[in-house]
Amino acid sequence: MKKIFIISLFAVFMGFGITSCKKNETLNANLDAIDRNATVKSSLDTWLEVNFLNPYNIEVKYRWDPYEADLDKNLAPPKENLIIPAMETVRDIWIRPYEKVGGANFMKINTPKQFYLIGSPSYNGDGTIVLGTAEGGKKIVLYVINYFSKSNTANTREMIHTIQHEFTHILNQKTPYKPDFDLVTKSDYTANWNIPNLTTARSLGFITQYSRSNPLEDFAEMVSSMLQYGKLQYDAIVNALPADPQAKLRKKEQFVVEYFRTVWNIDFYALQAEVTAATDRNAPPLSTVLGTGQTYTTFTASPSTQTPQSAEFLGLWNTSKTAMAAQNFVLTQYSMTFGTGNLMTFRYTFTNTAGTTTYYGDIDYTMAIDGNGVATLTPVSPQPTTTTYGNYGVIKNSVAGIANYLLNNKFKIDYAPNVVAGTKGLPGAFGAFYKSTDQNSYLIGTLN
Repeated sequence: MKKIFIISLFAVFMGFGITSCKKNETLNANLDAIDRNATVKSSLDTWLEVNFLNPYNIEVKYRWDPYEADLDKNLAPPKENLIIPAMETVRDIWIRPYEKVGGANFMKINTPKQFYLIGSPSYNGDGTIVLGTAEGGKKIVLYVINYFSKSNTANTREMIHTIQHEFTHILNQKTPYKPDFDLVTKSDYTANWNIPNLTTARSLGFITQYSRSNPLEDFAEMVSSMLQYGKLQYDAIVNALPADPQAKLRKKEQFVVEYFRTVWNIDFYALQAEVTAATDRNAPPLSTVLGTGQTYTTFTASPSTQTPQSAEFLGLWNTSKTAMAAQNFVLTQYSMTFGTGNLMTFRYTFTNTAGTTTYYGDIDYTMAIDGNGVATLTPVSPQPTTTTYGNYGVIKNSVAGIANYLLNNKFKIDYAPNVVAGTKGLPGAFGAFYKSTDQNSYLIGTLN
């Protein structure tokens, strides 16, 4: 269509020349100058060639082309500075796990031959938005590039979910899944899938709300959700449901696993594990996402009952508990709140002996983090004088061992050894402050 436009524009200019000039001189005009579509190859174009076009024959288009998009929608082009981070994620979490499990040629043969990137979402009249489309097995249109942040794991997972969903459609277009899949929740598909909430959808045996729109979308959502969540998180979701929807989702799961095994010779659970590992590798360093407006603002631990601590720290904790018991208090929990800049508030939570009244004792630290993610904690001086800071003064001597541990050591901030696979960068992940001189001494807490 572009070529037709250029030819038509040329005809207009030539027509003007014929009617306004009757000389028979040779016209020395550079007609290339009127080609508004001519572009200079940039470093971004080279990167896309090296990482997508050359190895996989995938063209990644990002320059605005109205003929590639829906002319009825109000759409925006992508920001060029976000394209490489987004496409690195596509390569590392989508392509490479399939390559590893399905073989080197699987993606070369089955990938769409074009990605077209759009900066904004595509809004529907019913209030829903389109995040991606697959067209004829040859092209994926990927929206919301302008909202992409590689440091936001939830954002990254949503984009990969979209691509996995659309790629499943491409695979299904090549070889359909067994039609018996459509019968598992046959009576509960609806055009108004977005009106009931997720809880309702799962109570009927659907993994997402969008799964209810029709069986094709249901199958694609099963694939993309199982890959997005990973086995542990997916199993936790399914196992928490009543028997009937649990059985329906397990039956759908088996259709998915069997489809990939028989049609594509892919062990789906192995693929799921590879995607989970790739997602964790893609997560930003924990030390870079702490603080107001970041991924995590709190780190919470209940050493006696929940979160395991190192032997050294647990010993200090138990000593403090004993000392506080002599004050008629029960030490139950500690937490860190990461504020603006390098402010961190360390909170001790304790109760009276009867457990009927809860108290908080706060002390503020500056938390200076170096380029290797190692933190140095220094108490703020002077401390605030509000009630919780006064409470810390009451228990200060009892928790001196913990306070000295924090003051006299530096800590490498990282995810904990018991972090659940696939949860790095997500709410509820386990983080750790490792003593920089002894990796066997640490604090472990839940991040939110």
